[in-house]
Amino acid sequence: MKCNCAECATHACYTKGANCTKVDLETVRNAYNEEELQIMRAAAYVEGTFYSNITRLQETAEFAKAMKYKKLGMVFCIGLNKEAHYIAKYFNKQGFEFFSVCCKNCSFPKKELGLKQVKPELEHEAMCNPKFQVKFLEENGVELYISCGLCVGHDTLFNKSCPGPVTTLVVKDRLLAHKTHWERYIPAIGKENLVSWTMEKYERNFEKIR
Repeated sequence: MKCNCAECATHACYTKGANCTKVDLETVRNAYNEEELQIMRAAAYVEGTFYSNITRLQETAEFAKAMKYKKLGMVFCIGLNKEAHYIAKYFNKQGFEFFSVCCKNCSFPKKELGLKQVKPELEHEAMCNPKFQVKFLEENGVELYISCGLCVGHDTLFNKSCPGPVTTLVVKDRLLAHKTHWERYIPAIGKENLVSWTMEKYERNFEKIR
């Protein structure tokens, strides 16, 4: 397969059954084990039942319920600590046993590993520690690992290290207040107003689920 789907003009695979890969159904069916098929069924259930009607936070809870998960674990960026507090409250209210580990766990200074600091003048700027975020959640028997706003690269190590299924709740974009589909709003509000507008909208939406 050429793997240039982003350049396709028709995407006829979506509704017209066009298969440009030449891979047969049996090969695809055999590629998924029973646990993976269960995840596919749960994902399809959430998509088909709640499409465009609930938030990703709520979708994550519905997915976990469909999978019959009891223990959820979230890793989060320290910059989203307020959001993490309310996310934890939400999942607890949904009946899950919920664990969370911030990125700065262990609090070892970046200097000890030769890592560049955001603020060089600081005597102690703690490193992010994604592998131990995984370790501490794994020790608590977490069944679903949730990523919330980890830095690019740290999220890579987190995903790579997880021994179980991973889902992303928040993708960090510091400049655009984590609103990564920003381009569709520019014509309406102007680029200079984008960051403040997205943050206000985010805070209003989050207030509804507290």
